[in-house]
Amino acid sequence: MQSSTIPLVFVLVSVACAFSPGSNGAAFSLSSYQKARAEETSKSLDASRFHFQILFVDNDNFHGRIAEGMLEQIAEYNDALFTLFPFSATIESSRKAPTESDAPVEALAVCEILGLCSTKCSAVGTAFHLSYFDEYDLIIALDDEIHAQILRSLPAESGYEQKCRRLSEFLSIDFCGIHSQTKMTDASLQNMMEPESWERAQPFYDIIMKDSSCLSSGSATNWNDYVSTNWSDYVSQPRIMLSKNGAAVPNTNGWPMVESAMLVACAGITRFCLDTMNAKFDTFFQSLLDQHFCRPEHLEYSVERADDQLRKGSCSITGYFSPEQRHARIEQHLEDLRRKFL
Repeated sequence: MQSSTIPLVFVLVSVACAFSPGSNGAAFSLSSYQKARAEETSKSLDASRFHFQILFVDNDNFHGRIAEGMLEQIAEYNDALFTLFPFSATIESSRKAPTESDAPVEALAVCEILGLCSTKCSAVGTAFHLSYFDEYDLIIALDDEIHAQILRSLPAESGYEQKCRRLSEFLSIDFCGIHSQTKMTDASLQNMMEPESWERAQPFYDIIMKDSSCLSSGSATNWNDYVSTNWSDYVSQPRIMLSKNGAAVPNTNGWPMVESAMLVACAGITRFCLDTMNAKFDTFFQSLLDQHFCRPEHLEYSVERADDQLRKGSCSITGYFSPEQRHARIEQHLEDLRRKFL
């Protein structure tokens, strides 16, 4: 396998470099492209089990386990610990994959600093296999090289492509906010993170979210450059440095910026998955209403009676919502029905 020429820090903050305009001559919209990809992925997710299983795939037995811990921490902060179940695996055929499956000591140190689950962070690494596409709802590649390698390995017309996305795609508000019921802003992702996590990501946030032209392959340090020496040098980079003018500026080389990008992306994953879950159950519930209350005589039903009838035969859907949420939806549906027939 040929080595990547794209620095991974650059990949994390450079979503646009992976996209190209269509051949039909129409003006290319990055925002529309990201939304289209998000919509494809959202449609592939099965919300009927009330949870999503998410697999991070790396090629070094390092970054995937940290992303797994980050997502679990952010999910817990958003009361989604039993909705989002992250895991990680490594492409063991990669030239960068270690011979040992034990967690690197430096990865454990990073997990401890971030307050991530020590049990998961220290678990023996798992080798990635294509059969995981049937076991997990979403496969997230840590970089472009891994993503391309996975897609090349898929059988033709497998239909799995939409389940495999790059971590960097979840840095896009257009992508992770595809089903948001409110306008997505920078604060939307900030609010998904614990204050301590946001404090670590905040110095780098503007750099991460700006257009990719703010970084180039010459100005961003490839984390694989550190692997050729040791992980210790990689993770020990200072977060803040002094510029030539003597000003304190974020260090865009090494782990600090990668860590920040991963935190923000994991917040994006959480938002995307939870919004997708909500949107699917909204659709399920509306289908129930359209099916069971669609004639003039149904206007005689009270909200409470309609709720009782729905819960008797469709508790797997109605149970997702609180009584207040169900009643509000039923009341709105009956009002729409009243305007239709009266």
